[in-house]
Amino acid sequence: MRLHVILIEYFTYIDTSIMITVMDDLDMHDIENNHLDEENHQFGYTDSEFLHNEENQSETKDMNDIGNDHYDEENHQFRSGDSEILDNDGNQLEIQVQSDNVAAEYGSCKEFIGADGSLFWIPVVEPGWIPTLGSIFKDIKDAIKWYKGYALRSGFDIRKSTERKKSGITTSKYFICNRGGLPNTSMLDTISDDHNKQLINSNCKRTNCKAFVAFKAIPHSSEVYLWRFEQQHNHKLINQDCMHLSRAKRQLSVVDQAFIHKLSSAKVGATTAYRIMCVIKGGCEFVDGLEIDWKNFTRDINCHIGGTDANLLITKLQNRKENVTNFTYEYRCDKKQLNALFWADDTSKQNYELFGDVVSFDATYRTNMYCMVFVPFTSIDNHKRCVTFGAGLLCREDTNSYIWLLRSFLKCFGKAPIMVVTDQDPAMKKAIEIVFPYTKHRFCMWHITSKLPLKVSWETMNESDFKADFNSIVWDSKIAVNDFEMRWDALMVKYKLQDNKWMKDMFDLRSSWIPAYFKDVPMSGLMRTTSRSESENSAFNRVSHHGYTLNNFMNAFESVMERQRNNQIKFDFDTSTIIPIIKTPLEDMEKHASMVYTRTIFLMVQREILHSLVSCSQKSVRSGVVSDICIVKHKRTNISKKKVVVEKKEKVDIDSEWNFNTSEGDFEVEFNREDLTVKCSCMLFERFGIFCRHIFCILKIYDIQEIPSRYILKRWRRDIILTTVLKRTFRYSDSSGNVEKVAYKAFSMLDQCLSSLSNDDKKLEEFMQKLEVFMTDIGEQGSDKVPVTKEDHIDKLYGATTNPEVVDVENPPMVKNKGSGTGKRLKSALEKATIQGNKQSRSCKTCGVKGHNSRKCLTLLNKSKVQSA
Repeated sequence: MRLHVILIEYFTYIDTSIMITVMDDLDMHDIENNHLDEENHQFGYTDSEFLHNEENQSETKDMNDIGNDHYDEENHQFRSGDSEILDNDGNQLEIQVQSDNVAAEYGSCKEFIGADGSLFWIPVVEPGWIPTLGSIFKDIKDAIKWYKGYALRSGFDIRKSTERKKSGITTSKYFICNRGGLPNTSMLDTISDDHNKQLINSNCKRTNCKAFVAFKAIPHSSEVYLWRFEQQHNHKLINQDCMHLSRAKRQLSVVDQAFIHKLSSAKVGATTAYRIMCVIKGGCEFVDGLEIDWKNFTRDINCHIGGTDANLLITKLQNRKENVTNFTYEYRCDKKQLNALFWADDTSKQNYELFGDVVSFDATYRTNMYCMVFVPFTSIDNHKRCVTFGAGLLCREDTNSYIWLLRSFLKCFGKAPIMVVTDQDPAMKKAIEIVFPYTKHRFCMWHITSKLPLKVSWETMNESDFKADFNSIVWDSKIAVNDFEMRWDALMVKYKLQDNKWMKDMFDLRSSWIPAYFKDVPMSGLMRTTSRSESENSAFNRVSHHGYTLNNFMNAFESVMERQRNNQIKFDFDTSTIIPIIKTPLEDMEKHASMVYTRTIFLMVQREILHSLVSCSQKSVRSGVVSDICIVKHKRTNISKKKVVVEKKEKVDIDSEWNFNTSEGDFEVEFNREDLTVKCSCMLFERFGIFCRHIFCILKIYDIQEIPSRYILKRWRRDIILTTVLKRTFRYSDSSGNVEKVAYKAFSMLDQCLSSLSNDDKKLEEFMQKLEVFMTDIGEQGSDKVPVTKEDHIDKLYGATTNPEVVDVENPPMVKNKGSGTGKRLKSALEKATIQGNKQSRSCKTCGVKGHNSRKCLTLLNKSKVQSA
């Protein structure tokens, strides 16, 4: 006969010198004068007497006859105060569990045999964690925290159960073993065609365990006390070595959740993040949760954001605008759906003020789940590296969208660039003509030249010198307009391309892509292709994913910006700390250049100074009243050789756009002896902003020791942007940013402490003990705070409420653009549907019925069964 233990109620307990009696069905608002009123079921006490009353039996009935007896290890019996143990019929039972029936200790529990032969287990914990009926806790949170700690040390999980309230106030609260309750024994007939449920292979973990704990509230106080407790389990408890697999330990901490979120900004998924954390902490057993739990958190984030993705992003940007100086964003909606977005911060604006003379922008795709086109605006900074001014997201690549984007750009920065470099997108071209009417628009030369194999016959491309001749005309930055047109006509006649339509079209567009037509545009040589934009797009694509939400993509964008600006700081640091080596006799000229230019630009200037001594010489001079016109002869030397690769885009060196005068010839330099103005026919300074070798040759002859200040452009100077500006982070508002900084500093200090003590075991142990005491103190101080739920923490990670009451901006629609991949995915889905339809339309070769093949034919299967029988 199975042993059933009758519920025994405990009425009183002693805490120091005070005994408190608690009654059931307390009405916390009707207790007066702390005296017991048995008629009204109230309780109280005077200074010298304590009264009590029995619990209402209805509560015992509601708990499904769960026992509340404690185990007496000395006598190997269950006792309930001075009461006997009774069976279901009220007869007294004597439980004599002999010592030889006590099984070996199983992890954190001991195994016993009951009178009816059933097994049960009792947790074995430290003396300080053994529950004592009547123990007082300052509030229910503290009580729950204690019971969770007890369960963790015992080897089982807990879950919430019954909660009783009177007049809206909780009077008692129950927690049971996670394996409590009856298992699901419902049957599913999988043979019947009527069922619509999916059969799931799942092992049931519920064993109807009766272990539980109950806490009761103390009237007129937030304190609670341990009212009932059952420590008997009808299942083995979890071994401490496997406790990290329990439900309680699989709950991700706030730090782990933030770790997953932050690594997603670097395109590191939850699986890789989990493995990284395992390596950091020294094993999977030290990491909360399993790999699937980390993946599920990413799923929970996406589900929690849901349809409020766009609204959350706009809310974040609005918070940033209110809390961050000089932050700008613009957006446009179509029927409440987000249609276009543009943003830029203060650092971007300062970069544009200095380096915004030439801007390149190109659309990139597959950066977000809505297939919105990402358009960053890119240029070159004073270290000859890519710098991003701002960016936009567009649902459509049409003219109207680009017009809106460029107007937002103009509204943000206040002025248009001198020159814009794009590909041959007609929508971009038309939008630039409308919004930037005075800006020179230049097409990407690589996009044009890369189409040659498609536009010219195979024999012309591979069996002749056409490609070399074509590149010598197109990429020559010193060629004059008339000379280019003459050589183009000669090239067409030589290779019989006069009737080639594409060649005619490109010649008609020559003023938009041939360098000879941009000589009068300042700094036109900085960019002849969109390779800078392509480089930036590649950087963004490396940290983004086509399945990202808008908020995830924004985090990835900000991480790229932080790395880009950190590189700016690094190059500024190298410029200020590295002392360049003087290589020529013009020491004063070189030293002056090294003091005003960044290190990267100085090396280019130094190369020109070196060539002025080795490759250049004055051929003749024609003197005027105040000016001299000098003819400089330039001869090619080994140090000036540099191959410019233009056939393959991925092999184009950055310096191919900066390929200075490497050809032989005579160049005319005009020098004013009074105001030291100088100009060379190669126009290197007009195109790139630094002196050419021909000018340095003349300055040496006229004994000029320094570069005239008017020719030192601000965009190439060192330290023109303060490090404090580059180090600003705009991910959060000011208050959140300070919290982040303090947290990162704390992590750094902890790492330093561990590194310092890593070789001293004794000191490391002392440090750990102090840290445990400190953590306990923090836990007590923070116990009054409301616990942060997973949803609240997701909101905190994204810096805004993900589920607002009113959604002003809805998610953008899924659109198809020329590089988004949507068409490919739609085509793939269509092909799958077609294949599936073809399969359904096929006839079985065995029975002739459509919809299945011979392997799934029931006729053939039944025939096989008969033959085998």
